[in-house]
Amino acid sequence: MASVLSRVSKKIAMSAKIKVLLVFLLVPFWIYLRGVYRDRLGAFGCFDDCFNIVAGYFIGQGKQLYSEIFFNHQPILAYISALIQYFYQPQSIYELIYRHRMVLIGYFAAADMFLTLRFGLIGFAFALLFETTKGFLFGERFLAESMIVYPLVYLFALVLQRKRIHPMESAATAFATWFVVFSREPYIPLALFLFVVILYKTYSKVALMIFVLVTLATLALFDFRSYWWNLVTVNAQAASEELNWSIFFYPVAVYFGGNWNLFRWIEVILSGLILLTFWRTGWKRALLVFLTLGLANIRTVAPGTLYYVAFHHLVWYAVAIFVVLLQTKLGWIAIGWLALLAFLSPQSYLHENVNRAEQFGIGYGHYIMQGEIIRRLSDPTNTLFLELWDDLIYLQAKLPSAYKYSWYTSSMANFSIYRAAREEMFRDYPPDFYYGQCSKNGEISLRNDDYIRLTQGKTPTCIFVKKAVVSYISDERWITVRDFSIDKPQ
Repeated sequence: MASVLSRVSKKIAMSAKIKVLLVFLLVPFWIYLRGVYRDRLGAFGCFDDCFNIVAGYFIGQGKQLYSEIFFNHQPILAYISALIQYFYQPQSIYELIYRHRMVLIGYFAAADMFLTLRFGLIGFAFALLFETTKGFLFGERFLAESMIVYPLVYLFALVLQRKRIHPMESAATAFATWFVVFSREPYIPLALFLFVVILYKTYSKVALMIFVLVTLATLALFDFRSYWWNLVTVNAQAASEELNWSIFFYPVAVYFGGNWNLFRWIEVILSGLILLTFWRTGWKRALLVFLTLGLANIRTVAPGTLYYVAFHHLVWYAVAIFVVLLQTKLGWIAIGWLALLAFLSPQSYLHENVNRAEQFGIGYGHYIMQGEIIRRLSDPTNTLFLELWDDLIYLQAKLPSAYKYSWYTSSMANFSIYRAAREEMFRDYPPDFYYGQCSKNGEISLRNDDYIRLTQGKTPTCIFVKKAVVSYISDERWITVRDFSIDKPQ
């Protein structure tokens, strides 16, 4: 008996040493990736990540999410952004985006280390492939999808592994589930499905109690009617249009249609390995994989889609990697080979020679310039309203919003409550500065004789200033905007 225990303890100690070694190997791996994702800071400009960042900015201004800030996403990313902005106090748009990217990279690296310590070679192999290819899906950006990947694959691995889940770990799954649920609403079904399976396997009343308590505590932070309107009513139509049975059959659909590229070939190989495993496992295990992959693909994209809408595919891709690792013998070798293929391929973004400053100027220069023009001409007591787009200008202009719900994004125009609030604003407390969406022929979405339209080298801009405000803007301030070729109104 003593010899058996001795052999078991030696095996555990050896396993622990291997895991620690793999974690140390992740350090140079992430030092390299940090440089790659830092240099891609300005790539593709502002995207849905700016939606989270500007919501965080308004929270920092003392506004209440949902009741005073329109936000049709779950709240966690907005509050994380608010904390980043509070602690770092970024003084420029560049620093703002940089700080968010660096915090994310720290989170990614820590998550990979945790998965490696918990699952050994499986977690390490996942990091090798996922982290070197997720940029094709905007996986390095400040998006909820980028962050929830890790708790979701953690829950999935616990569900699929054959070992018994320790009661303490089942309690930790409650927090992982909560994080996903209150980060991104489309993946609530997947998180709850995995959590219910874990509860079934563990009979953990503690885990269920923890989840219920933290959920109720989170909901108590908000006006529930506003929360329900933003999350459910506003998103209902889009959700009904996206849901269909095809979400369950992506491992087959990946072979047909769409665009062919490096990432598509990686998914084709992953899907082939996944389909092979269905015939080699019991029906219960196969059903778990089938349902998990389907719920992970709740927002479908065409095979081979890269960037922009492709971020909807991040969760499926991450889960698919873990399916191969958990279902296929020595699956970590297959994943390691794919990671090497991705790294060596000339199609990989890892080898792009990027001019970070130039790329950032192309992606974000517009917001910086427009916001800086408004900031230089305004007083801190002035108000600003942005029409439909370019919300990052609020952070550069550093003026409070005149609008009841803080911003007026494109989707808000579809709802009478937000259109009425906009009309009320212009009627009762019009903004001092207005930035509108202008068409090529110079027409704007609002005509108001109380505003003067600024010109840039005699060309009309989308910036309008209330006539009463223009009358007291000093010559010195007009001189400061000559850097942007702004003309002083005559």
